[in-house]
Amino acid sequence: MNYLYPVTGLIALVLQVAAGDVTGHALITKRLTKKALSPIVYNLRGAVAAPPAPEKSEAANEFGRLAVVLEGGSSRPKAPETVVIDQRNMRFDPDLVIVPVGSTVQFPNADPIFHNIFSLSKTQPFDLGFYPQGQSRTVKFTKNGIVQVYCHIHANMYAAIVVTSSPWYARPSEDGSFSWTDVPAGHYKLTAWHKIAGLFKTEIDVPESGKVDATIRIPIDVDGR
Repeated sequence: MNYLYPVTGLIALVLQVAAGDVTGHALITKRLTKKALSPIVYNLRGAVAAPPAPEKSEAANEFGRLAVVLEGGSSRPKAPETVVIDQRNMRFDPDLVIVPVGSTVQFPNADPIFHNIFSLSKTQPFDLGFYPQGQSRTVKFTKNGIVQVYCHIHANMYAAIVVTSSPWYARPSEDGSFSWTDVPAGHYKLTAWHKIAGLFKTEIDVPESGKVDATIRIPIDVDGR
């Protein structure tokens, strides 16, 4: 005779994964005064143009230029998204986004002039060609990495797209703080990418319960050199 026993509780126990919380803080160790460390900017003929100094509001909060990602573990990436980066007043808005792998980014032109958006990034190079106000172009991003975006016509236009397969990513708040909950226990790399200063990493261990506090420092030269 066969007997059937309830196994719901057993299944729930097996599927429960030890996980902790991550709270973090990014520290800008020096204040940026000019964008001398900005990546190379190209004009229409391919010549290098000096980028302009940041606006006061932009320089006042370096965390607005920062993306943080927790790398490691076996969790799947988030579902792909569709994100819009406007071209408005000869600037990208927003000028830094983080998207899951497989996401698409739309580049509508809201200016009464032509733009020609492109990237030479190894992660995903592209050139969208010239197009006028009211038109838009779309790019799908299929690989992890940093995609730096420019305009062939306007050397001051610079944006960045951080593409990640990690489900744990964030833009820090104005005080540099960020957090993730229910991160499976294990060893991880905490990565911070700043639009001017570049890439920085530190390693952390997430406990089976409770939380871990992490700090990552972003050194930025005072004089931009």
